[in-house]
Amino acid sequence: MIGTLTVVAIMILAAVAARAGNRKIRAEVMRSFNAQTFDTPVGRVTGEALRIVKISKQSMRFAGDDVYSLGQQHQPSDAFLYCVGPGPSYFLAIAMAETGAGAVSVKWVLRPLTEERMRGALMGDRKATALAFGRATEA
Repeated sequence: MIGTLTVVAIMILAAVAARAGNRKIRAEVMRSFNAQTFDTPVGRVTGEALRIVKISKQSMRFAGDDVYSLGQQHQPSDAFLYCVGPGPSYFLAIAMAETGAGAVSVKWVLRPLTEERMRGALMGDRKATALAFGRATEA
């Protein structure tokens, strides 16, 4: 029979491993984002030239399954990055990351946005709106 201390130790180790895995995923997503190219009014730039004003994440993981990403199965996850570039220009970059067995694979869908669509996407998020448009007010 497993003791209470052993169960707690396993839970702590799983949480630490999950955090380390999440850092690895975030680092790979950002590395991959920085390598993407975007067409702006001043020419083509990489993701490094853009300012990310908001990130919205959707995990496909099953609720309460903290150890899921540690196994051999793949874990899909999407991140929506709302970005401002030179010009100004606005983009939605959707990262589709798949993890499993220690590997991270990221595919991207890149969409330019009009100012109006960007404002609509950021509506209700004052901090992201201020980052994207300065002291702009929401309608």
